[in-house]
Amino acid sequence: MPTPFSQRQAVSTSWSGAATTKPPTSNSEWRCTRCDKLLGVCRDGRMHLRFARGHEYLVGFPVQATCRGCGTLNNATAPAR
Repeated sequence: MPTPFSQRQAVSTSWSGAATTKPPTSNSEWRCTRCDKLLGVCRDGRMHLRFARGHEYLVGFPVQATCRGCGTLNNATAPAR
């Protein structure tokens, strides 16, 4: 059975106008600077990212992610010490 297309409108994203967030603290949430959607959680010096259909990643810093809600490019440079 084919998957229906999403009714959301595409959001244009500019790589040069990236939003920068303050570094996350230990076990803190990383949220979009525009719409406050949860992007990831900082755990043990790495960022835990979770996506649809069970895709999960533990990545090092710096981290960049495009918000799936509003299309804003967000950056986290380093975990808090």
